[in-house]
Amino acid sequence: MKTHDVQNLCFLDSSVIDSFREKINSSSIFSDHEEYKHKFNIICVFMDRIDSSIRYLNRYDDTPSSEEDFINFLVYATILRDGVIKLYENIFHTKPPFIGEKKFFTNAMRYNEPYFSENTCPTDDDFFEYLRALAFAHPYEVSANRREKNRPFMQKNEQHLCPWVIVGNSLRAFGGFKDAVGVRIYSSADEDSITDVTISFSALKEYVKSRYESISELTKWAESGIAEVNEKWKKTKVNRNQEPSAILHEIVNILNDRFENSDSAETAALHLECPLTDERNSQSVAAYRKAIIQAIPELCDCVDALDCEGMENALSLIYERPEHMHQMGHYQLEKIFTYLNTRSEFIDPNSNEYWGLQQASAFAQEFAKKWVVIDADKMPYAEIQLLVQTACFLEAREQLQNNYI
Repeated sequence: MKTHDVQNLCFLDSSVIDSFREKINSSSIFSDHEEYKHKFNIICVFMDRIDSSIRYLNRYDDTPSSEEDFINFLVYATILRDGVIKLYENIFHTKPPFIGEKKFFTNAMRYNEPYFSENTCPTDDDFFEYLRALAFAHPYEVSANRREKNRPFMQKNEQHLCPWVIVGNSLRAFGGFKDAVGVRIYSSADEDSITDVTISFSALKEYVKSRYESISELTKWAESGIAEVNEKWKKTKVNRNQEPSAILHEIVNILNDRFENSDSAETAALHLECPLTDERNSQSVAAYRKAIIQAIPELCDCVDALDCEGMENALSLIYERPEHMHQMGHYQLEKIFTYLNTRSEFIDPNSNEYWGLQQASAFAQEFAKKWVVIDADKMPYAEIQLLVQTACFLEAREQLQNNYI
């Protein structure tokens, strides 16, 4: 076995599984939608196992030189091939289309003679299962009893045993193959004889590659599922003939139905509806709320078009920060929005909540007082956060305007 240089072309193209993973990760339907979520765990297991398998299998640019190499190749080839079959069964409720093919192992050799006749040639998958069972010495005997239709080259009740696998330079020309691999067989049909069955390692790699590339059909299934669900979602349009806060609540419901993050829309609605306890803040908050309301038409357009990135951009003002702030400003903002959720009846001086209130008081005195009045000891946390964001928004816009001028 030789390790590939990273620049060399690997026989299993990683873009095949990468494309499948990209499609699965591109939509939340596979983890949350009722029609798909029951398949999500096996899809994740499949993707991770395939990643591990191709990393190992792509190390082989030459015929295995040891028993361990060949057996390990078959182990990872089995993980890959069985994973594809299992996912086909779970997704399409049928076997993959390659089941029944006879393409890669029809020229298997017994010494220098063909191992199969026209009537005894098994399918590629049946031969692979036979080969790996012998190579793994599991379950130590390979029988025709229960698999006569799968192993027509074996006699009824015949059993095969394998003491070792065939690899190494000395056997590469064996059976006419320059890259021969195979198994030694003891058969119950003739206990005095020994049979060596070999195949081309290149043919084995092509067999594995063909099973791997069938993942492309699974990628098409994922693409089709996303397109079908998206078309259904696009039929739901935001009712814009409502009050701004009602529009935002409807958007929250739509996003929840689509399994999308609705935090920004929820926050925007809260900032429109939160009562003010100090009228001195009315003018500043009104300017901030006006900006939210002006962003709603663009937000609706993005929701109707399933443009999640556009939705976040439309509401980016609720997270806007001025370019220049005092030294501890960003730290204080983090604690204000992280620790101040529900006001406790008793606030422990050693708690995060207490520390968040300390940061709110400091932020109010050092930065926010230019724009708003914050009483961290008395105001509800939702109002504190509204006023903090109002101050950040107004300061950011002023700095931007001054820089522009």
